[in-house]
Amino acid sequence: MKGLEEKLDDFEEKGMDEKVKLTKGLIQTFLQTLKAYRLYEANHPILSKFLERLKNEFDHYFDTHDAFSLQIGEHQLYYQGKVVYENQDIKESLAFIFFKDGVRELQFSKGLESQEILDFLNVVRKSDFLNRMEDDLVTLLWEKDFIHITFTTVDEFLEGSGIFVPATQEDLIKRSEYKGSWEDWSQEKSEGRENQGPLPSEPEGLEQAINPTPGQSLVQACQLTPEENAEIQRETIREQQPEYIFILIDNLIEILLHLGEDIDAYENMISFFDRVIEYLLEQKEVEKAVTLLKTLSDTMETMVLKDKQIFAIQRILEKASSSHHVGLLGKVMKGNADVLSEPILHYLRFLTQQAVDPLCHLLNELESGKWRKAICDRVAELSREGIETLGKFLSDPNPLMVCHILYILGKIGHPSTVKYLGPLVTHPDLKVREETLQVLSKCGERGSDLIQTFLTDSVSKIRGKAALLLAKHAKSKAVEPLSEIILSEDFFKRDYDEKTLFFKALGETGSKEVIPILKEIAKKRKWFQKAKWDEMRQCANHTLKMMGA
Repeated sequence: MKGLEEKLDDFEEKGMDEKVKLTKGLIQTFLQTLKAYRLYEANHPILSKFLERLKNEFDHYFDTHDAFSLQIGEHQLYYQGKVVYENQDIKESLAFIFFKDGVRELQFSKGLESQEILDFLNVVRKSDFLNRMEDDLVTLLWEKDFIHITFTTVDEFLEGSGIFVPATQEDLIKRSEYKGSWEDWSQEKSEGRENQGPLPSEPEGLEQAINPTPGQSLVQACQLTPEENAEIQRETIREQQPEYIFILIDNLIEILLHLGEDIDAYENMISFFDRVIEYLLEQKEVEKAVTLLKTLSDTMETMVLKDKQIFAIQRILEKASSSHHVGLLGKVMKGNADVLSEPILHYLRFLTQQAVDPLCHLLNELESGKWRKAICDRVAELSREGIETLGKFLSDPNPLMVCHILYILGKIGHPSTVKYLGPLVTHPDLKVREETLQVLSKCGERGSDLIQTFLTDSVSKIRGKAALLLAKHAKSKAVEPLSEIILSEDFFKRDYDEKTLFFKALGETGSKEVIPILKEIAKKRKWFQKAKWDEMRQCANHTLKMMGA
């Protein structure tokens, strides 16, 4: 078991993670607001919405904290040592806006007012157009004399640090001379040597340290091997690619939001987004594709857009649901057969009704029961307004496929379901007939006629279940078909379990018409196959007692 100190450490670490999460949310809102203020004119009505949301985020943060403090790096923002924002693009980076003018820390204190936030945002927006020879961001911030916003500049960090600032060219040249580890190394070596002759000169010592092969120059010895070059390249790609795709997404959306009225320009952007999503799915980068789709969706919900912009985003989302894209997603599913990948599940949520047909085809290709279940649930959500597309798959030659579609139809419960089920009551596959009866049980009285057809099924279990369902939904109308079967010449020869279900169904109708029929069976005796007929009498008596007769 963990000791008290370890538990306290875990508690503090968990608390820190919550702080960072809360801070990242505030940073995200702050970024969106700042982008809007840099994008739109000062009198644009949408800016008031962004300002209101940012003020609410600050208020929520100050419910549990007294101050919101950010440390500023060249490309990153830090909160208590943890990176909460990073962007390497100096044109877009919020961190670089402050860093380039010497701001190294920002602090927003409890009591922050909307006017202060507005003034701060306007100052930062102005910084993009400053003449650096006349003014800078720090000066503009000082002039505002904020009460609840403080900042620390680079000069304060350097005070008393002992950092040398050259006053003349000679000082600069003098301080630039290399006096590093070579002298220290030489001194250490000389102290450790005993009668081993003079120390080697610097070039000789360097050659010994690198140890070039015969005939190999010092430059050649210092060169990286192809393997080392390849590894460095791989690391560079790993480091840059995640950030690059998010920058690409932001840039594409920025372009989309600045398009005019040219319809061809919108069509080009739609095609470009489509190719980006296609490429990400081909590379199995589903999470990045989801990020793109989510950003588009959030943009449409949080910003005031033109009709053409809304139409363009809707078209992009629809294209992500095409047969080709769903097919690429299916390949990723096959590679993750044992685990329900969260990014894939998120992508499924972005699919539109256009994806119903390709998703149904995908059911035939997947072997993983988990993924088939996930697809069935999503198709059910997409088809609640209309099940016409599903109807054609009920004639599929694969019984498993038909069962999946029946499961979806049962989950939807659409009023028109019954009209698609007629051909399935005599389907050669037992499982299909069972699933069909299960769906009919959810259709109420509308499914009574088809349920009655199952009373003559070849399997006793289905006949008995159909009898109970018919009585439940048809009530007194079920008396005639049930009685006709019970009084048929060979019914008494059937298994006891089936006879029990039919008699129980007769009682479930609640109709007084069945009492004379039951009494007649109860008092009638047969000497031929006496045991089988006694089961009939026993069932009749039990049903009469159940009905209180």
